[in-house]
Amino acid sequence: MKRKPVCRLIAAAVASAAAHAACAQSSVTLYGNVSAGVNYVSNVGGHARYLLDDGNFIPNLFGFTGREDLGGGLAAIFKLEANFFIGTGNLYVPNQLFTRQSYVGLNSTRFGQLTLGHQPSFNYDLLGPLANGYAVSSFFAFHPGNFDELANTFEYDNALKYLSADYGGLRFGAMFGFGGLAGDFARGRNYGFGSQYRNGPFTLSAAYESENNRLLELAGYVGLPTFMGTPIDSSAPFVADNLKNLGVGASYQLGNVLLRALFTQSRIDYGGTSANVNNYDIGANWQITPFNSINGGVSLSRFEGGRWITPIITDVYSLSKRTSLYSTFLYQFASGNGAVASMPGAGQSASRCQASVSVGIQHWF
Repeated sequence: MKRKPVCRLIAAAVASAAAHAACAQSSVTLYGNVSAGVNYVSNVGGHARYLLDDGNFIPNLFGFTGREDLGGGLAAIFKLEANFFIGTGNLYVPNQLFTRQSYVGLNSTRFGQLTLGHQPSFNYDLLGPLANGYAVSSFFAFHPGNFDELANTFEYDNALKYLSADYGGLRFGAMFGFGGLAGDFARGRNYGFGSQYRNGPFTLSAAYESENNRLLELAGYVGLPTFMGTPIDSSAPFVADNLKNLGVGASYQLGNVLLRALFTQSRIDYGGTSANVNNYDIGANWQITPFNSINGGVSLSRFEGGRWITPIITDVYSLSKRTSLYSTFLYQFASGNGAVASMPGAGQSASRCQASVSVGIQHWF
């Protein structure tokens, strides 16, 4: 009769030990970036502009990521990531917190990773690191309109995303975003595919995306008076019937120099007509010393009879593994079809030329 309490105590102790062991194999990490400086833009609407360089070098963000080992090479994972303006403390998107990423899923060392939630496209995941805007670090250097999603300004809502394990350097994936509209399965539906091959110093990446009823950023991002026959009006959103993105890029590590090349095409369908936006990037990142790097590149964008050429160079000096000082210079020249210079986020120039200079500090935590 006295043995039951003892058995219960032993069982409780075993359960407690098991729970403690499970907790020991779990982790939650808080991380983020803060960067700010001063910025000069030569021409915005006909006037020079001075402003705080707020997350232009690397986006200001914070996030939580977690992992629990479930055994047998399987783990539960999650990520919640938000953007904010360091100058005001406001969120990038008002009343929306985890706009960069928010997902939960499973990761297997044998089969890969499956996640569900609000997630970036493969264009951002696989092609983004090869773009000048990402590798040289300036939002101003991304392509006009960011239709190709190399900057993380568009994510799939209600998305199911799979990325395979590494098979001899090859990884591949697919994702699907449910539109969620009753009676119209296609409206707002998104899907995409991506693959990447790594072999020593060489990396080759490719991606394809198809997005229905896609809202496109035009005002302040596209230096044209009209777009697909429609006047560009900041008060009237432009929603394409469909946007198809495809791209391929490669990099090669040659000693302390990383060489990069990238091509993307965005095919926009609207009202029975279509237009292609073609973008080309070449660049190099030179690690001069363990503390100092010079990163540069040139991009060319063509669409609607316009052409934009944007060279960029950045000097980054590391004070530590987490803190850096930076200085960046960009110049953009536009030509054709009434085009004007319009570096994304800087504002439209009143002429074909626009230059930007910025200096600042960046810190990871």
